[in-house]
Parts: sequence; structure tokens; C-alpha cells
Amino acid sequence: MTFSIAPFYMTDENLHHFRRWVKKPSDCVINALELLGVLQATPADLMRIAVGDSGLSAPKIEETFAYVYPTIRWRFFRYTDIHTLENFCIQGLQPSHVIFCGYNKQGFRHVFLIGKTNTGKVVLIDPQANLFCDLENSDCFENIQDAEEYYILQGTMTTQQQQQLEKIQKQLQNQKQMQTHTQQKQMQL
Repeated sequence: MTFSIAPFYMTDENLHHFRRWVKKPSDCVINALELLGVLQATPADLMRIAVGDSGLSAPKIEETFAYVYPTIRWRFFRYTDIHTLENFCIQGLQPSHVIFCGYNKQGFRHVFLIGKTNTGKVVLIDPQANLFCDLENSDCFENIQDAEEYYILQGTMTTQQQQQLEKIQKQLQNQKQMQTHTQQKQMQL
């Protein structure tokens, strides 16, 4: 069984409509899941309350992805060189896609998304730290450098499964749009 980087389709709408109403110090995984369209706003906030300040471990993250995408096996792969992470992002990432990443800095574990914009810029997306920045900028890059370990979520995917993953993501995003639209109409009443 071969694992490969799991790129997730990301829309501008997911970025523009993201709001963290309940803020917790260890909600980085929940933020990423909400940005990917896996969680809607209200369940994400409820999850933040339930998780509290403890965050989610790598096995729990893998279990979450296995629940949402059951035909794919998921695993965080560990790297000690940030250049490995850079190479995956620059060479293998398509525009409008992100990868689910993390690091361990002196025992502090954190996840974030790295994506490629439609114009080809590689960006760091980290709502917990209020960051959406160009990784070619040294001020942005310093937020993820100097970690002892880096993690990239990988899955066992065929081309067909990758297409199925994108289809499921688009369905989740459409559901989120419909929920947002319904909530806006209810607020108008």
C-alpha cells in the first residue's frame, strides 16, 4: 500500500466565510477541518467547546479523516527537514489545493494548511494564529521554520479515489453554502 500527499480542494468562499466564534488555544485541527468544508460552523464551534484546551492527537486526526473518507487509509508522515515540506508544496501542489500539515516545536504540536493560490503563490493558512500569508515572505516563513519535526497528512489514493475525494469535498462545501444561505434568510426574517 502506497501513501501519497493528499491535496484538498479549497475555495475562496471557504476562506472568506470562515469565522471562529468560539476560540480555543488548541483548535487548529478544527479550524483546518472547517476550512476544508468537513465541518460546518456550528458543529465546529461545538467541537471546540467539547475538545476544550487539549486539542486532538495525530491518531485522532487520522481517525477523523478515516470517518469522513472511509475508502482511504490516512497517516501523518514525519519529516525532520522543512525543505521536504517545501518541495511537496512547490512541486506537487496544484492551484486551489491545500495540504494538511503540522509541526512539533519543543513539544508544542500544531497543524495548519499550506496551499497554492490560483496565481501559483504558496501560502500558509493558519486561523489560530490569524495567518494567511505568502510563504516566500520571510516574515511568514518564520512561523513554521525551526521545528524539530514536520508532519504531512498522506492517504492511500488511486486517481479515482482522488477524484472521489474532490467530489465529496465539493458536496460538503455545497452543503455549507446552503446552510449559510438558509441562516442568512432566517436572520432576515
